[in-house]
Amino acid sequence: MYRTSNSCYGSGVVTRNKEQMSQKAQDVDPIRIGIENIGNTCYINSMLQCLFNTPAISTAMKSYKDNKNSTELFKQFYKIWFSIQAGIEPEHNEIIQFKKLMNQHREFDNFNQQDCIEFFHVFLDFVNTAFLTQPFLGQLTYQINCQNCNNSSKQTEQFINLSIYIEQTCRLSQLLSDYFKPEQLNSQEKCKKCQKTSPLIRRTNLSAAPMVLIIQLKRYDSRQTRSNNAIEIEQSLILKGFCDQSPSYKLYAVINHQGYSIYSGHYTCLIKGINCWYYFNDQRVSEYSNKVVDDELQKSQNSYVLFYQRQ
Repeated sequence: MYRTSNSCYGSGVVTRNKEQMSQKAQDVDPIRIGIENIGNTCYINSMLQCLFNTPAISTAMKSYKDNKNSTELFKQFYKIWFSIQAGIEPEHNEIIQFKKLMNQHREFDNFNQQDCIEFFHVFLDFVNTAFLTQPFLGQLTYQINCQNCNNSSKQTEQFINLSIYIEQTCRLSQLLSDYFKPEQLNSQEKCKKCQKTSPLIRRTNLSAAPMVLIIQLKRYDSRQTRSNNAIEIEQSLILKGFCDQSPSYKLYAVINHQGYSIYSGHYTCLIKGINCWYYFNDQRVSEYSNKVVDDELQKSQNSYVLFYQRQ
């Protein structure tokens, strides 16, 4: 099982205050306002819609007051959010300005199609605003055991999302279980205790569960060959066996991707409402019945990023 997590957020202890931990999915419909595609920017539009409909972020944005320390990118993000909250489609110039600010990062200094997850991480780094990052922040603990003397060492790593390669047709819960299975490391390093080279076993534990669990389903290998294996995506998850607290989560947003490469094709997203789902395709917004989405999630081939709210 190939596994990756975003490690640019370093190691350390994840802490949250009571207000952050009390955030729950709200029983409200998303505001049905789309965002203009100004040239291969569907990856931005889909991620922004999911962020705007993340309860912890929408709550914090409503109490935000202009701060001279806020980055220009965050201020532009706020303008787009404010327009949508007012029931108005964001102006063309607001989208252009947001994209120009993202162009500060050389990978995004063009109008090529990009990976929405890469955009998400670069965006969080650029805005440098704690309340945008905190809901997604979790922690993994790695324990490595020497098979000769059973000496163990531990290391922690913070993450923003889990990235799981799809290798077979199965349920999402099975992918997660496989992701956290003990694995043998092909290491030639000597054990610090017994000074012998022996197989090392690494066990991974979710030691701090995030408020919002983001799972990236990686369908493309290094040669951009796409896996079309269908995944059954459960809308409710209980993380047992690899997490200290066995938290439960509910699905509230999905980013879909269709195309031959992660850097081509088209991104759209689904947002859960009270009685149905809402399909955001740039400026176009449609209602999808629960049954239609339920059937799609039973054998999904296009779901790319999943957003789960902790209950």
